[in-house]
Amino acid sequence: MRFNHHGVLSNIDDLPGCSQIGVFHSVFVPLGQRSNGLGAKGHQERLAEAERLGYDTVLCTAQLSNTAQISILEANHWTHVHSFTSSKTGNLVGVFIKDLS
Repeated sequence: MRFNHHGVLSNIDDLPGCSQIGVFHSVFVPLGQRSNGLGAKGHQERLAEAERLGYDTVLCTAQLSNTAQISILEANHWTHVHSFTSSKTGNLVGVFIKDLS
């Protein structure tokens, strides 16, 4: 499902095979809107939306070099559960989860 929270575009979808886990993905903050708190506001709205949709847990991935995104995840008490190097991009990627229940 596609959302626009304060101008931040994102998707929340069920994890295939487990409909109580929401997957946050395809988050985009417009270039001219970065570094002004919009990402953090959008993230708060995305978490509230996931709760309204009835998810128990949410999951996302992030490039570990994206310090802005990592700061938002840490500020919102996500747990970093795994890291790997993407065979497609060569980027170091973190897998994060957050309990909503």
